[in-house]
Amino acid sequence: MVEEKREHPRQSQQGPIHVDILEMSDQKLQSSVRFEGAMKDISQSGIRLHGKHPISRGSTLELMVEVESSRVKYSLKGNVKWVSETTEHEYVAGLEIDADSRDFSNWKNSFK
Repeated sequence: MVEEKREHPRQSQQGPIHVDILEMSDQKLQSSVRFEGAMKDISQSGIRLHGKHPISRGSTLELMVEVESSRVKYSLKGNVKWVSETTEHEYVAGLEIDADSRDFSNWKNSFK
């Protein structure tokens, strides 16, 4: 049995959500990196990303998160807490959202 370490419960979103990585503290990006899909693993304090672009544990990411159903965008910072590589050479990363993010209070309130 896996021990739950999250402070806040996970929430399922209805419909697609888009996460654009605008900046990474440990990599120079030529353009933003987009992760798309139905994010079923988000909470008011974290997001799990799954995609083809490598992400390093310990890095800080500048994110633009868009919930397609409501067309709301959030400017957030995320700290990468863990990363694993899948057998398909994709990456899964767990991010903790920085409370100092520009849109953190709006993001947090969207879970109430």
